Amino acid sequence: MEIITTHVNADFDAFASMVAAKKLYPDALVVFPGSREKNLRDFFMESTLYILSIERVKDLDFSKVKRLILVDTRQRSRIGRLADLCDSDQVEVHIYDHHPNSDDDVHGAIEIIRRVGATVTIFIDLFRRNKIQVNSEEATVMALGIYEDTGSFTFSSTTPHDLRAAEWLLRRGANLNIVANMMTSDLTKEQIDILHQFIEGSEVFRFGSVEAIIATANAEGYVGDLAILVHKFKEMENYDVVIAIVLMEDRIHLIARSNVPDLNVGEIAAEFGGGGHSTAASATIRDLSIFQVKDRILNALRVRSHSKHKASEIMSRPVITIGPEQTIEEASELLSRYQVSSLPVEKNESLLGILHRSAVDRAKHHVLQDHPVSDFMNPGVVFVTPDESIDQVLRITVDGRHRLVPVIDQGHMVGVISRSDLLEHLKLPRISDSTSPEDFSGGRERRKSVRKLLEERTPKEVFEILRKAGQVAANLNYEVFLVGGAVRDLLLRNYNLDIDLVVEGDGILFSKALADSYENCRVRSHEKFGTAVMLFDNGFKIDVATARHEYYESPGALPQVETSSIKRDLYRRDFTINTLAVCLNPLRWGTLIDFFGGVRDIKERVIRVLHNLAFVEDPTRILRAIRFASRFNLNISKHTLTLIKGALKIRVFEKVEGKRLFNELLHILNERNPLPAIEQMSAIGVLDALCPGLIFNQKIAALVDSVSGVLSWWKYLFLAQKIDPWLVYFLALTDSLDDQSLMNFAENLAVPEPQIKHLIKERRELRWILNLLDREKLIKPSEIFLTLNRLSMESLLFMMGKTSQEQSRKSISEFITRLRHVRPATTGKDLKEMGYEPGPTFGAILNSLRDAQLDGFVRNLEEEKKFLKTFFPLTGRAPSKKETTN
Repeated sequence: MEIITTHVNADFDAFASMVAAKKLYPDALVVFPGSREKNLRDFFMESTLYILSIERVKDLDFSKVKRLILVDTRQRSRIGRLADLCDSDQVEVHIYDHHPNSDDDVHGAIEIIRRVGATVTIFIDLFRRNKIQVNSEEATVMALGIYEDTGSFTFSSTTPHDLRAAEWLLRRGANLNIVANMMTSDLTKEQIDILHQFIEGSEVFRFGSVEAIIATANAEGYVGDLAILVHKFKEMENYDVVIAIVLMEDRIHLIARSNVPDLNVGEIAAEFGGGGHSTAASATIRDLSIFQVKDRILNALRVRSHSKHKASEIMSRPVITIGPEQTIEEASELLSRYQVSSLPVEKNESLLGILHRSAVDRAKHHVLQDHPVSDFMNPGVVFVTPDESIDQVLRITVDGRHRLVPVIDQGHMVGVISRSDLLEHLKLPRISDSTSPEDFSGGRERRKSVRKLLEERTPKEVFEILRKAGQVAANLNYEVFLVGGAVRDLLLRNYNLDIDLVVEGDGILFSKALADSYENCRVRSHEKFGTAVMLFDNGFKIDVATARHEYYESPGALPQVETSSIKRDLYRRDFTINTLAVCLNPLRWGTLIDFFGGVRDIKERVIRVLHNLAFVEDPTRILRAIRFASRFNLNISKHTLTLIKGALKIRVFEKVEGKRLFNELLHILNERNPLPAIEQMSAIGVLDALCPGLIFNQKIAALVDSVSGVLSWWKYLFLAQKIDPWLVYFLALTDSLDDQSLMNFAENLAVPEPQIKHLIKERRELRWILNLLDREKLIKPSEIFLTLNRLSMESLLFMMGKTSQEQSRKSISEFITRLRHVRPATTGKDLKEMGYEPGPTFGAILNSLRDAQLDGFVRNLEEEKKFLKTFFPLTGRAPSKKETTN
C-alpha cells in the first residue's frame, strides 16, 4: 500500500501537491493527517475533485503500508499519527517539499527539495519534463496552490519557476475566476473580529534594524484561514516581521511572516514544534498561555536580531577626535559642539586613549581647563574590528566597563560604539535624555523597503532620475539618499516634488557627474557649504548637499557647517518626521532609513523635536513645528511643547534675524488654511512674542476665517491670476494694530521701509474706502471703479472678508469679476482716424467712454460715436465730467 499525505491544517498548496503526486503515484491512497483550512473545505463543497478517493487515518492498516509520499512538508511533528510510519524499516519514504531544513525533518529514499514559492511548482516541473498532462480542474487546483503560497506572486519567496508553472497551468485550462473567488472571499464576522483584535492588540518592538509587530487575539470557537487574516494585517501595517498569536479553543495558533532575510521565522516556529519557510511559518501550541508564547517569541527575536549583526552596522561615524596636547577647554568645546559624551584621543592616527565628559567637567571644576587632555584621558584602548559580533562588543562594554569602543579597520579608526548605541540596539532603556545622535532614543538605524511606494507615487521622469542618481553615486563609490520632505510626504501619501539629495561624498562632484547624463541640465554650486542645485530646462530642480554636521556658536545664529555622515546630517534637522532617508544606490535601492523614530511619529501623528536645545539654537523651528502640525494634522508632543514655551520665556526671537522670522511667518500664512496654525501660535504665546500687543480674539479669528473663504472663491474663479495670499491673511491678522504698532511689527520682521510705508498707506486707504461702501456713498459703477481701482487685489479681497455689509461685498465682487475688465470699444487708433489730435485728451476721452459704459449710457461702438459727437465735438472744448455723466 502507498500513501500520499501532507501536513495538518492543509492549505491549497498541500492539497494541490497531493493531487499532483497522485499523477506520479496513481495507485496510492490520499490521506489527510488532520484538519484542513476553511478555504480548502469550501473548495471541496464546489469542486468535482471529491471523486478523488480520500481515506481516513483511522481506517488505515499501517502494517500494509510500504511507501509514504510526503508533500509540502517533511516535519515529523506536522503529519500526526503517520509519523510512526517514518520509523518503520518496511516503509520507503518519498519527499517533495519547498520548506527549509529543520531539526524535525524526516529523511527519505527520494528527496526532491527546492526553494520555490510553492511545492506544487516542483511537480509541474516534473510534469513538463516527463510530458504528463492534467485536465482543467486539476490545473485549477494546482494554480490555487501556487497563487495562495506566493500571495498571488507578491511574496518575496516567489521564484521564476512559480511564474512558469502558472503559465503552464493556464495553457491547460486553469480557471482564474475560481482562483480569484477563492483568494478574495469575503471575511466572516468571526474573521473580522480577529482582524480587529490584531489591530487593537498589536505591539511594535525594535530589534536592532528590525521592526516587528506582534498581534494577539482570542476566538471562542474555530476560525479558519488565519493565514489570510495575517496577510491582510501585514499589508495594513507594513512591518519587517509580523507575528500573530491566536488562542482558539484549547490551543494557540502561531503564524509568522518576515521580510528580513536574516530573521528566519521558520526557526522561531520550529521552537514551538511548527515549521515553514524563513519568510512564512506557523505552529500549533498546547499547554502555554498567550503571554508565555509572546515572551518566548520576544526572546527568540532578541537572540536572532543582535547575534547576526556586526559592529560596523551599529557604529557611529565619522569619529570626532582630539589631540593629546589640546586643552580641557578645547575638549569641552568639542563635546558641546558635537553633542557627544566621549572623545578618542589620537595622534598621528595612533589611538592613545579615551577622554570622557565626566573627566572634563571635574577638571574644569578645579580650574584646570588649560591643562592638556592627556593628563585626564583613560590611557590604553580596547577596540573591535568592523566584522566582530555585537556579542563581543557587549562583553567589552559590560564586563570590561568601557563606555566607548573604537572600531579599527587595518589600523584606522572607522567608527565608535557607545553604550547608548548598544542599549538602543538591544532595546534596553537609557538613564539620561538624548543630547547627540549616539544618545538619541531612536538613534539606531531601522530599515524597510519603500520601493513600491516610491515607484507608485513618483512621476516616471523623476523616478528615472533618482535611479540614475543611485547609479552615478555607486560609480563614484559614494552613497546617495533622498531625504527630507519628499520622504516624509511619501509616507503620508502627499504629493511633493521638492527633491533633496544628500551624498556621503563630494556633493558638488556628484551633481556634475549626474548632470552630465542629461543635455538639458546645468549645475549651480556653493563651495562653502558643499551644496549644489541641478536645474533642468523644464523648471524641475534637485537640491544636492554633501552630508554635513551643523553647530551653533550662539543662540539664534546661523549654523557653522562641517562634512559628516548621513546619520549626523539627518540629526541636524528640525523634527523626527523630517529625518527619514531613502537610499538610492542600486544595492540598497528604495531602502527607507530611520535613525530617529520618524516612521513611528508619522504613524502616531506626532511632531517631536530631536534634542532639548533645538529651539534655543534655531528659534524659527517653533514656527515650523506649528506649521507642520497644522498642515499634516499632527500633534506637537508634550515634551516638545514644553521646550517651545521654555524658549519663548527666554525671548529667543530677539536673537534671530527678522528676515528669517518673516520668512517662516510667510510660509504659515501661505498655507491653504492658516487659521489652526494662528490659533496655536496664539495659545502657545508665539504671537505675543513676535508682536507684543497683537490681539487674537474671536473677532480676529472670524475675520481670518472669512478671508479664507474669500480666497477660496478667488482661486475658483481666477486660477490664472497670481496674488499673495499671505498678505491678505497678514492684513486680517494685524487688523487690530494701530499704524505705529504695525510699523514696529513689520520692522521687527525686517520688512523694507518703503514696503512698510506702502502697506500702512494702503491700509488707511482701504479702511476709508470700505467706510464709504458700507455707508453707501459709492453708488454708480463708475464711482466704484474709480475708487477701488487704486487698491491692490490683496486689499480688495481683504475688504470682502472684512465687511459685514452684503451690498459692499457685492460691489467689490462686481468690480473684481466685471467692472475692472470694462474697456470702451473705441481705441486711441479710432480716435486718431476720427480726427482727434493725439495727446493727454485721449486719456480723458477714453476714460469718459469707459465711465459711460460702466453706468449704462453706451453699449456699443455706434453709441460711443454718438457719445463722442455730443460730448467731445472735434471743434469744441472738452466737456466737464458732470456733463458726460448727465
